[in-house]
Amino acid sequence: MMKPGILKSPDTSLGERFQVLFVISSPDIAVLSQKYLELSDLLSVTISHNGQEALAFVQKRSYDVILSDYDLDDMDAITLHINLERIGQKKPFLLFSIPDRDRDILIDYAQDPQKHVDSEHDVYIIFNEQIQKIVQSVELFRARNRLELYARHLEELVEERTKQLQIAERFAIIGELATMIGHDMRNPLQVITNMQYLLEMKISKMHPDDASVLVKHGIPEIFNRIRTEVLYLNKIVSDLQDYARDIHPEVSIVNPILVMDEILKNISIPDKIQVIKRIESDFLISGDPFLLTRVLENLINNAIQAMEKGGILTLKISRVKENVCIMISDTGVGIPPESLSKIFEPLYTTKPKGTGLGLAVTKRLVEAHGGTITLVNTSSEGTTFEVTLPAS
Repeated sequence: MMKPGILKSPDTSLGERFQVLFVISSPDIAVLSQKYLELSDLLSVTISHNGQEALAFVQKRSYDVILSDYDLDDMDAITLHINLERIGQKKPFLLFSIPDRDRDILIDYAQDPQKHVDSEHDVYIIFNEQIQKIVQSVELFRARNRLELYARHLEELVEERTKQLQIAERFAIIGELATMIGHDMRNPLQVITNMQYLLEMKISKMHPDDASVLVKHGIPEIFNRIRTEVLYLNKIVSDLQDYARDIHPEVSIVNPILVMDEILKNISIPDKIQVIKRIESDFLISGDPFLLTRVLENLINNAIQAMEKGGILTLKISRVKENVCIMISDTGVGIPPESLSKIFEPLYTTKPKGTGLGLAVTKRLVEAHGGTITLVNTSSEGTTFEVTLPAS
């Protein structure tokens, strides 16, 4: 009778052999099993003679499957399986379950192959069945793991998409509010500004003695405070509208150096802050001068606010290939690590007084020009932002 062949790998060129830990207390069956299981070119078999040894093996080396005889010298297979799971070894676990007749055949053949040569056919059949069980269990385990990973990936995609939809809905509401607030607030703010201007004109025309009484009671300082707060409210309205509406820059040729100089002339820079300008050459940008002013003004104001105790504000303009790069650096306190991933998100702010729209709006304005804004670095020694815009 022709003996059946041992199962072979369909593509041995792949070189993978499943790592099998076979736990069995019978030395004769152990040696025989290792020999015939490895004939398939599919398996690499390590023998362990008891449960404790098997537990030690799996903590030193990774196996694809664990095959165990039920009765071991120190424990049964169920106890071994429980102990393996306790130490985090969740691998396919198979029982070397064969009928008593087959076990007797293996024992007799292992002890004297020449005497029981007629049993070799049965030995092949027994181990072919074991090989099939082992290969199927590993492939099923891996397929299940792939499905679990795919399911988790789908859950993450659904969760991310849900967040995006929630954010989109939130911003749609912001857009509606921005339109309403912009319309309703602009008029009263303009009235306040006009009335303040008229009052200041009247004060300037008063008799010096009468005007000195107002000065004595701090009225001019109150007017200055009103002007500052009105400007702040105007900025909030502008930020809301700029973030909510579509941005269409009215492009012209802009000199960023002139824009920067105008900003520095109009904003209040504390005496304890030194301004350093490093301009490599006179560059031109294609952009909207009003929107670019908003961009640089936001970044310069942020830098000044970061240096409450004073410091150095460095403004650098350079040419990099087809772009003009504008760098704004401060020597302030830096951005907290937990905030780094959120600085461009709308409504996120670490300031006690702020809308959280400044950098979000700045990013939108820069990108509307086909440019980029990047946080180059930040630490306890300061922060640097880089704005890159297409050169004219």
